[in-house]
Amino acid sequence: MKLILCSNQDLASMNILEALLSMESFDEEKFDDIKVYKSDSFSIALLNERLIYSDHIDEKLSKFLSFDDILFASRHSSKDGRKIFTVHVSGNPGNAEFGGKSFSLAKPSPITIKNYVMSIKDKLSRKPDFEFSLEVTHHGPSEIKTPSAFYEIGSNEEAWRDKEAAEIVAESLIEAIKSERKDWKIAVGVGGTHYAPRQTEIILQTSITFGHNFAKYTFDYLNAEILSKAIELSKAEMLIYDEKSVISNIKQVIYEVAEKCKVEVYKSREVKGKFSL
Repeated sequence: MKLILCSNQDLASMNILEALLSMESFDEEKFDDIKVYKSDSFSIALLNERLIYSDHIDEKLSKFLSFDDILFASRHSSKDGRKIFTVHVSGNPGNAEFGGKSFSLAKPSPITIKNYVMSIKDKLSRKPDFEFSLEVTHHGPSEIKTPSAFYEIGSNEEAWRDKEAAEIVAESLIEAIKSERKDWKIAVGVGGTHYAPRQTEIILQTSITFGHNFAKYTFDYLNAEILSKAIELSKAEMLIYDEKSVISNIKQVIYEVAEKCKVEVYKSREVKGKFSL
């Protein structure tokens, strides 16, 4: 059973919740201060706090719910105001600024991520003014032991309130939850900008999915310990790096960690033909 988490402090999250509730039949319950909606396929929990500050929420909810995967339905904010659907894993490879702990990573859900991406990819033509992108690992919660990821609408209030955008996300969440495909190859990505353009191309065009991703702005503190932990948590079988942005000392860390963790290493340009859909 999978669990979608929404927040009443988040306009996009509430918009997605409204769409979800219109698509399935739910029984409504309340546990402590948390409203829960249960269908035959999945559950939804409505939190009273920002999702990025919900560390240990899986431990709290597991007292009265059974689930093995968490899908955070969230807003995405950016100053450029672009209309975008984003997906990423949470955690802080460096200092924590927005939830979670410093140098701490949540456990990713790369298979659900991939199934969601495949679903939303087929729906982008319905919203030609929106684009899709992965994001790198950032913000809290980092203290999540259950596989999880953030599924977002960005980047301003107009987009957060967009009903059709919310419907597309809700449909894709449900399809990802119900998908039985699990034969994706899991990678950890290194390099690129916050929106991980090489990794985004790869997840859209190949049989590869991603757990954690680390942007080039993390290189001052990205080390073997964090990278090894990312591979372990992601259950990754390969490391993929953006050869245009990875500097020599980070490349050395990548190959040292790959040997230690017994995973393959690929440059981003090498995987499209080898792992094409």
